[in-house]
Amino acid sequence: MAIAGNYQVKSNVNVYLGTEVTMGTVCVPDGGVWNLMPVVDYSFTDKQASLGVGPQRANSFGQDESLGQHDRTAQMYEVSLTMHGTAATINRACLALFGDGDQPNELTGQLPSINTYTHDTGNISPVTILFELGGADGNDLEFKSCVCSGLELSYAVGTDGGALSAVATFVTGYEPIQAAVDALTSPTDCAGAVFNIFDLSTNTLNGEELMVYDFSCSIQRAVNKVGYRADANFEPHGYAIGPYEVTGSVSCKRDSESVDVPVNNSTGIPLVMTDGAFEVNAPKVMVESVSTDLADEGWRQSFAWRAFHAAGSESASIVIIGTA
Repeated sequence: MAIAGNYQVKSNVNVYLGTEVTMGTVCVPDGGVWNLMPVVDYSFTDKQASLGVGPQRANSFGQDESLGQHDRTAQMYEVSLTMHGTAATINRACLALFGDGDQPNELTGQLPSINTYTHDTGNISPVTILFELGGADGNDLEFKSCVCSGLELSYAVGTDGGALSAVATFVTGYEPIQAAVDALTSPTDCAGAVFNIFDLSTNTLNGEELMVYDFSCSIQRAVNKVGYRADANFEPHGYAIGPYEVTGSVSCKRDSESVDVPVNNSTGIPLVMTDGAFEVNAPKVMVESVSTDLADEGWRQSFAWRAFHAAGSESASIVIIGTA
């Protein structure tokens, strides 16, 4: 066989999210609800299961072929999308992660409302991720029934011009599909104005005004494969999801305001970062760690924080992410 003359590059690939109707079935191109995501980078895992090897016979110095076995029972595929931090991008990612994509996107202790994921059962939470022209043969690449396991929003002075980055991570227990996909009908483009750290107007932790250098907010949860169907490419019977963990960090000028931020008091304090449109509002955060950088250009403090809902009130907000 001759070496193939075709090749692949990122620059000609569009990435779409399609809202599924039934878990295990791809979002249909004609009539399905699709979003074109403003990706700047992406990655996905290949179709590779872990290789297990049985024990060797005593006084034997080679490994018998029959001892090797790929374990596909727990295989999961991960897709990571790094995107422009626009209002539409954030709203769509929040919808996939905790079911609220109608800004302000509010995560409470009662979410998600959909917490059961079963194969061949109606469910609008999983998404199909389509890499247009992502197939090795010049066709397309689809990852079906992906569940969002995390979203990180971050920006910093001196990085990417201060532009907000949104990194969404998805996992699926279904094997990726390489095939030509029909043209999508009327996908919604999530491009738009990108939020920027230089537009921040309110930057407070427990009401203390901070001069911010960088900020991040991360919402993560575990998604695990349940069971497998050996007669169907080891597809899952379903998924099990874990609780949300909301953490983040803020780096600021060390001054009389920053040193008054309460630490070690085991009591939630409010965090508010907003430019009047994009907002991260976490009513009950605790500082996990604090450090000081004795930089030549001025001392800085960095606070790592974790968000909670109010004690005994699962309906209370953990974090609110506004986009307008």
